[in-house]
Amino acid sequence: MKKALIATTALVAAGFATTATAAEWSTNVTGYYFLGLGASDNSNADGIGVLRDGEAHVRAKLVADNGITFQARIELEAFTSGDQIDENYGTISGSFGTILIGANDSAAYNNHVGTIYAPGARIGYYDSFRLFGGAGTNGTFSDPGVANDDIAIHYTSPSLSGFKVYGSYHPDANTDGGNDSNNPVFENGDYWTAGASYNGNFGDVGFGLSAGYTDDFGGTDTINIGANVSASGFTVAGTYNVDNPAGANNKADTVAVGAQYSTGPWTIGGGYRDHEGLGEQGAAWVTYGLAPGVLFTAGVEYSDADAAAGSDFGGLAYLTMRF
Repeated sequence: MKKALIATTALVAAGFATTATAAEWSTNVTGYYFLGLGASDNSNADGIGVLRDGEAHVRAKLVADNGITFQARIELEAFTSGDQIDENYGTISGSFGTILIGANDSAAYNNHVGTIYAPGARIGYYDSFRLFGGAGTNGTFSDPGVANDDIAIHYTSPSLSGFKVYGSYHPDANTDGGNDSNNPVFENGDYWTAGASYNGNFGDVGFGLSAGYTDDFGGTDTINIGANVSASGFTVAGTYNVDNPAGANNKADTVAVGAQYSTGPWTIGGGYRDHEGLGEQGAAWVTYGLAPGVLFTAGVEYSDADAAAGSDFGGLAYLTMRF
């Protein structure tokens, strides 16, 4: 009773005080599972590989009588991991926008629009789970913005004719995975992100544009720009990413382009990324819808590092089951 009274008082103080007693919470469990076989020619991961990956997502939602929506989400890994609980957060949304508190990717990352993804990003050319960890494939130059699930507070504005702004503040850059905490998190290597995006249609042509900025207060700044255009089943997307642009000696540009075509149950996609001074990577895949929520994907990846580590090549075929 005491906790309920405190929660009610907090909502009144925040200006949300209207009747919210008639609505009830709805809760469901969703998730996915990946099953596959891969092959790789790489010094760190050579030969035949087996893929098994999955998550269960617990979701709860309440739409109050005053129109404010409350949601909670907890993602559980389907395997033993030091990051057993993945994204986990709560949101409050309404005409004022959406406030999110919890562990989630940064606002700049979540709103990026310039990448083409295979199902689950299990194979790809940029911002994907790679088949191998060798030449040119390290994640240090893969992410648009910051993709760690550090505890943070996020804000996303309402969409105005397809345009919105957003930002997130992460007080501690070390609260992902096993360092997650249920205690208040204070400044200890903090960073913030901000950005804006537009998504809309011009007749039969869809168009998206995003721009994000990340500052970790330690001198490593990132600017990321993404764009996509879609029409008649075709989608083309591009990304330009600059790490640490304030320091000319450390400046590193990443350019990535991708495309896909969908018709009926078939989708064909792929792309190419070049990272200045580190290497390049390409991927291509084809996906077929076998049944509702079930996809089959087969694809290949290639990377070539600028350093002496050499090149890598691999392929993966896998089922995606979403429930």
